[in-house]
Amino acid sequence: MSVKESSATALVRFTGLGIICFNQDRKRGEIGAVRDKNHSLSIRIQKPVYQDGAGSDTIVYQDVATYQNLPKEDVQIEIKAQGKPAIEGYEIYQVGDFNRLDSPDVNDFRWIVNMNSLHGDAELVSSAADRHPLTKIYIGNGLFYSHKLDTNLFFEKVGKDLSGKESEREVFGNIAETVGVKIEGDEVNFTIRIGDKEETHSLKRVEGLPFRIEIKNMDHSDNAVQSDMPDYYNYMSSPTGDRFDLSPIVEETAGAGSVNQVEFCHPIIFDSLGSLDQL
Repeated sequence: MSVKESSATALVRFTGLGIICFNQDRKRGEIGAVRDKNHSLSIRIQKPVYQDGAGSDTIVYQDVATYQNLPKEDVQIEIKAQGKPAIEGYEIYQVGDFNRLDSPDVNDFRWIVNMNSLHGDAELVSSAADRHPLTKIYIGNGLFYSHKLDTNLFFEKVGKDLSGKESEREVFGNIAETVGVKIEGDEVNFTIRIGDKEETHSLKRVEGLPFRIEIKNMDHSDNAVQSDMPDYYNYMSSPTGDRFDLSPIVEETAGAGSVNQVEFCHPIIFDSLGSLDQL
């Protein structure tokens, strides 16, 4: 991997239905987990330990805290370093030219779908559609990158007009399903606020053995929808009404079809969104 994760104090990993933006004023990355009725939000904080005692060289992870069945509204999470952070605000990992069809660096942040780029870097506007609540996750002092690139699924970009009829179809490429954030400091604080209650977990640095904060917002039902894109257009969209979908395909092999119906939830980024509070 191009990003050296072992030097982190804590690693944040977000998978599933979520909107990413970068708040330059507050110097942090923000992720809004879309809390519809189908996706389930879960959080797991884990610490590294040596299996069977200190004499072992095998590392396993034990749960520090888990959160499930969280309410849809009035939930907020803040994650940031304390004491000599390596990054004061946030950084985005991307190196050199990028091509979604053949770029070799699996950690490049540009594997995350960018809605503005999808529309030719057009300025998107706030949508008037009904929206689901967002669980807002504020992350400071972190390096943002692609943690998991799904190389098994390949996507087409499908244009649609106002009536929903397909207007064009072209090769898009691979998509990252998990965004990673590497945080270095003397310790990393994870704070969750649920209504008027607040809990904080302080993760003190262990050299070479980062904590893990796994956040997933997934639809695990048998009839899960194939595309997340309609959900995202409920928040921001093109002034012209143009929309795009991302349709998964697989390379044809003996006896196999081209369309893969596997569930796939992926986060996206809005470049033109300066803060989740604007939604």
